[in-house]
Amino acid sequence: KYLRGLFTGGTLADEALFLAHRELGGVRSNNQTDPAWTMKDPLVSEGHVVIDLGDDFFTAGKPHPMIDPAARAGRLEKEGNDPATAVILLDIVLGYGSHSDPAGAVVPAIRAARAAAAARGGYLPVIASVTGTTADYQGMASQVAKLQAEGVVVMASNYRASMVAVDIARIAAGKAATGGAR
Repeated sequence: KYLRGLFTGGTLADEALFLAHRELGGVRSNNQTDPAWTMKDPLVSEGHVVIDLGDDFFTAGKPHPMIDPAARAGRLEKEGNDPATAVILLDIVLGYGSHSDPAGAVVPAIRAARAAAAARGGYLPVIASVTGTTADYQGMASQVAKLQAEGVVVMASNYRASMVAVDIARIAAGKAATGGAR
């Protein structure tokens, strides 16, 4: 019944965090400005979370996740194995400071997370935004197409993607509260 936001861009994580925190009545994060909502352990999700995987905690001695998406892939699979996860929210950031194929790099983890949800009789929606331009070398259209081919709902902006994820979390929490299936 919880939203799990896994971001490589700190500014995009903050936008999603503050919007979801307001709309859902509380979201934990490693970027949270309210100490009451700071994650106790950034490696463990409790309730709704929006995580900036580019934070120093995650990048000490490692490449930033915009360059090396392995850290996010691992976390995505972990969240997919958590039956409390209702929706995954992602950012895909294009440009010269990013991986050569950020959407393609996350696809195996999306498949694994969805397979885990399906194995327990559920479905895991994944919502994303792609930040960049048609001039970025990764190819905006091909990045969007790779995500959509996996059933990812790609929204035109991080704000819209965040709102869709919030709505899914609300619906899932309502079903959970009334005993409905997810």
